[in-house]
This record gives sequence, structure tokens and C-alpha cells, in this order.
Amino acid sequence: MREDIKTFNLSGMGCSASLIAIDVVRNLFMSYKNVNAIVVSTESISPHWYCGKEKSMMLTNCLFRSGGCSMLFTNNRDLKHQAKLKLNHLVRMHTGSSDEAYNCCMQVEDESGYKGFRLTKYLVKAASQGFTMNLQVLLPKVLPLREILRYLVVSKLKSAKSQKLKADEGVGLNLKTGIEHFCIHPGGRAIIDGIGKSLGLSYYDVEPSRMALHRFGNTSAAGFWYALGYMEAKKRLKKGNRILMSGFGAGFKCNNVVWEVLKDLDDANVWKDYIDSYPPNTLVNPFMEKYSWFDDETLKFVRFDFSQAP
Repeated sequence: MREDIKTFNLSGMGCSASLIAIDVVRNLFMSYKNVNAIVVSTESISPHWYCGKEKSMMLTNCLFRSGGCSMLFTNNRDLKHQAKLKLNHLVRMHTGSSDEAYNCCMQVEDESGYKGFRLTKYLVKAASQGFTMNLQVLLPKVLPLREILRYLVVSKLKSAKSQKLKADEGVGLNLKTGIEHFCIHPGGRAIIDGIGKSLGLSYYDVEPSRMALHRFGNTSAAGFWYALGYMEAKKRLKKGNRILMSGFGAGFKCNNVVWEVLKDLDDANVWKDYIDSYPPNTLVNPFMEKYSWFDDETLKFVRFDFSQAP
């Protein structure tokens, strides 16, 4: 590349790399005017394939797939008419100061010397805490004042009556008063279902992430854009709509981004040859009987339930 092009390598950031890279671009745009930036996100599982026998470390082999995408960003106002999305808000949360959160998802060697990603039972708590802390910063910027006031009044009344929030009530806020679409990182069924339940989302809301996971697997940092592409291919994205992207990563990191759609979108993109067959009639896993051990008690902790977030 030319000498005047700045390059940054965020390898090792895992599933959070895309949104972190966008934050890097946003900060650069504060210093450089009328410039363009390209963010390339990819997942290559080959050098990280786990060859050992520990079940909890086989999770990445089952979920991750190779994939990638690239996004072009600009702060040149003359190109605004060509833009698809506008970045409204970006909030990053890192809980690495906690040893348990830092170690809950890490590449280590097993007893036989094989490298793999170890997941601990603290993963659920770390994700819940990070997600809650992130929303506490983000939602006041996104939701209308009337919805926030309603939530505060209802919470105070329930607190006065010493009643606990039920698990299925989630955060108690109606996020659809400020957000039209939800792009949850397709990192796994448990993550999608957990966030969807905690935010009170419908099947329609989480469908893009479910279908991206079904069709492409967990493509790590690129996964957001496969889910976003699904919305676009289904012609769901209309001018003025707002999209919430939510994702997690080792460290432990939680990132949320809010986009605004600048024009009606209908590009079939990577979904061109499949979009008419989605969603399928059933999502039953045909390999579940053969690999039923994947859902046994030893891996029960990977079933996320964000409704229990503090």
C-alpha cells in the first residue's frame, strides 16, 4: 500500500474485532478529514483447531467456520448520498480487571499439550455483567425519555413492594421504542436466545442472527455482517430505521453499536442464492443424536440466560 495509508492489525481480538476496529476508525476520523477507511474482518480456524479430547475445549471446533467481509467507511460528507448506514452510537465495555472474567475464555494447552479455547463457568456471569454495564451507558442515548421514565417509575413501585423481577421480564425496557432491528452476534444458539430473552425480543427480531448461524456458523468478527446482510436481503431495512449490534469477546469484552439506515436497502449480497429458502421449516439439528454429548451436563454452563443479569 502507499506510504500515506495507515494500517492497524487487531488480530487476537476474537469476535469483538469488527466493532473494536470501527471504534478505531471513528477515533481516526476525529483527526483526519475527508478520508476513507476499510475494515476487513475474517476468521481462520485452521491454526486454532483443537486436536485434543476435552469436551469443553471442542466447542470452538463445533461452532466456528471460516468466513470474512470488508466494510468501507468515510467521513467525507460529499459521499453521504452513497452511504448505507450512519454510525450513531458505539459503547465498549471491558471487564478484564476481574481475574475470573479475564480467564473465562482463553486459549490454553490441555494435559496432552494440545492448544484450544477453554471456557469456564464464569463465562455466563462475565457476559451478563458486561452486557448490563454496557446497556446502562447505551440505552439513555437511544431510548426516548418517556420510556426511561416509565421504567424508573415501574421499577420503583416494584421495589417498594419488595417484588423481584421475573426471569421472563428481561430488562423491563421496551427497546423497540428506540430500535427497530437487532443484530446479535451469531456466536451460538445460547447467546442468541439468551440476549433475545433478556431484551424481550420476538422470533422475528432474532431471526437474522439465527439464520446466519444456521447457514454460515460462527464466523467470529465477521458474523455481524452476515446477519445484517440477511436483513438487507429480506428487504427489512428502511430509511430511518435503527439497528442495534451486540457482541461479546474474550477479555472479557461486550460491545454495542447503533446504526441508522440512510436509505431503503435490498441488496441480496451473500444470501442471493439462499434467501428464498430462509427461514427453513425446521432448525432441528440432524447430528444431535450422534453428538448428543454436546448438550450434556458437563457443558450446561454454556447455555446463556441473561435474564439473571444483575
